[in-house]
Amino acid sequence: MKILWPVAALSVLFGGPVLADCAVPDNNVQIPDGSTATKAEMISAQKAVQAYDAAVKQYSDCLQQEQQTKIDAGGDKAKLQKQYAELNNAQVEKVQQLADKFNVELKAYKAKNTG
Repeated sequence: MKILWPVAALSVLFGGPVLADCAVPDNNVQIPDGSTATKAEMISAQKAVQAYDAAVKQYSDCLQQEQQTKIDAGGDKAKLQKQYAELNNAQVEKVQQLADKFNVELKAYKAKNTG
């Protein structure tokens, strides 16, 4: 019985609604400085950004499936839609920021290598 109390206390602290069993994509993509990068580094960065974008798409699909499962199980549709939209939007924002950063560096790379 003594062990039950700490377990119960932890479940209260961490037992909120569990969302997103879907794996959050790793956004640890390094974008090189376009003014000093080599062609190989820029191509590698481009492929990494594309892979991250694909991972975010898979994450988004997973979230949609998970959300629908919880709605079908009787969950509050409006609340779940809001929560899952926030999770998805956070990742979409990250991929957009990464793509924007890559495009800035790509422009610098092209400016350096033209003419």
